[in-house]
Parts: sequence; C-alpha cells; structure tokens
Amino acid sequence: MLDRSGGHWTVVPNVERYAYQMPEWTSGQKLVSIATISSDDTNWELIGTFPNLEELTLHSPSHEQLAFVSKLWRLKRLRITHARPKDIGFLSRLQNLEEVILEYVSGFSDISPIGELKKLSALHIENLRRVSDFSGLTGATSLKYLSLYGTIDWSQPVDGFEFLSSLTGLEYLGLHFLKAPKVDQPLASIKKLRNLRKLDVSMNAFPLEVFAWIEANFSHIDGAVRPAFIKFGGKDEEIHQRDIRFRMPIEEFNRFPNLFIGSDGKRYQRVPHQAALLGRGQRGLTGSQDRIDRACELHAQTYRKLVAQFSNS
Repeated sequence: MLDRSGGHWTVVPNVERYAYQMPEWTSGQKLVSIATISSDDTNWELIGTFPNLEELTLHSPSHEQLAFVSKLWRLKRLRITHARPKDIGFLSRLQNLEEVILEYVSGFSDISPIGELKKLSALHIENLRRVSDFSGLTGATSLKYLSLYGTIDWSQPVDGFEFLSSLTGLEYLGLHFLKAPKVDQPLASIKKLRNLRKLDVSMNAFPLEVFAWIEANFSHIDGAVRPAFIKFGGKDEEIHQRDIRFRMPIEEFNRFPNLFIGSDGKRYQRVPHQAALLGRGQRGLTGSQDRIDRACELHAQTYRKLVAQFSNS
C-alpha cells in the first residue's frame, strides 16, 4: 500500500517483516536495528536492551507489548498491525518517530497522540474502525506523506479534511476506500498545500464533481488529471490450476456458458467487456464492446464539461 517512489519510506516492506522476528529473543544483540514481535514471542522484553533498535513491527501484539513500546525512545520507524489498544497515548512519548504505520488497529478513537510527533514525516493509516475525526493530526506539521485507507469491504469514515490545511509540508496524499463527508468541496483545504506533488485517490472516493474540481485546480500535480473510465475484460482467460473449476468434472464444467475447453485442451473462461467509471456511486459496466464504448464516451463527455465549468469559475 505504500508509495515508495518519492523516497518518503525506509521501513521494510510488509512481506519482509517476518525476516526480523525471533521465536525466542536473547540479550546482547547490539547489531539489531530492526525487529518484529508478536504476542507469541518469548523474552520479547529484551528488545529494550538493543542499543541500535530503530525500527519495530508489532504484529498482533499483547497489551503489555503495546505499553512497553513507550520505553523505546530511540525508535524512528514503527508499524502496528492487528491490535486493539484503548488509546494510543504511548505513541506521544516516542518523539524520534519519523515513520508510522497503523493497520487494522481498533479500540481507540483519539488520534491526537500522533499529532504530537514533531519529527513524523510519513504516516499510513489503514482500517481504523473507531476513528473518524482526524483533526488530531494538525500538530504533525513535519508530515510529508499521508495516506488514509479503508478496505474493499469497509470504508474508512472521515468527518472532514479541514485538518489538511495545517500540514503545509505535505508532498503526498493518498485517499482510498473512504466514507467522505457529503459537501460540495470536501478537499478545499488542499489549496493551502503548496508543496503537494502527488495525489492518489481511489475512483470511488468522491463524486465525479469533486474529481473534476481537483483536475481543474491542480492539473500540475501528479494524479490530479484522471481518466473518466477504465476498461478491462473482453479476453478469454486460462483457468489457473488453483481454481476449483480446473479440477471440476468435465460434465459439470460444460454446464457453464462462460466456460470452455480451448483447442489446446486447456480450460478457459470468457470474460465480458467491462469498465469502471470515475466517481462515487457510479456502477460498473458489463456488456458488449459497443455498449461499453458508448457508455464510457458519454461519461467522459460529462466529466470534461464539469472540468471546463470549474476551470472557468
């Protein structure tokens, strides 16, 4: 989920986190600078004796481990995943933090302790079930990268984006799978972000009018100019060996009109022409290529008119 193209992140990728986990920690590990701990680890308290520890991942941590983190004042990078702390006040004691990731962390509603981190430059938030007010981030004035994410099955609620106006050093803003407020210009505050270089906003985060307003006002920013639609499908796809249809008895397989055996003897599925339209509330399209082309062109015309209106206003 992290965009590393701008050089804002040095934390190890998610997939590499377990390379830094020990089933049983031992003392005297002066060379350890990166660690991952979880509630199943033993002797995990010994990480507090590692003089060079700068990066920590807490994966499904216990409450004791969360509380213990406040003692690790040397930390520069912290990732917490799958945890339920009642509050995150312990983070405000870690004033050397520069990069923070919170993924699937629920149980708390006050995010202001993160706003007290004066050196924080990169923050990724994903699926915080009880947080909707992000105004507590206004104090994190060193932020250059901020991403707020929900997930495909759950939209991250955001009460408002006014807090962004105080993050004047922000260079990257990512917004995906959100439940945003229904106001005319929810992102009006980004006009004050003179250093903003890149916007990464999911196609369904806002109504079409908001995307048109963004393009009209910030066409110089990477990601502000968007296609009105994305077409896909329309090609036969080979069925993978891990797919249950790969092992399905041939009599049953042949009952499905979109499945067939190719001349090479392999199993395939016919994928219809499809398209996703820019803007919240827009339905995905499925059908013939002509139908998809016509619908996409009409949507694009509507979008271009909206951009022109905002450009002239």
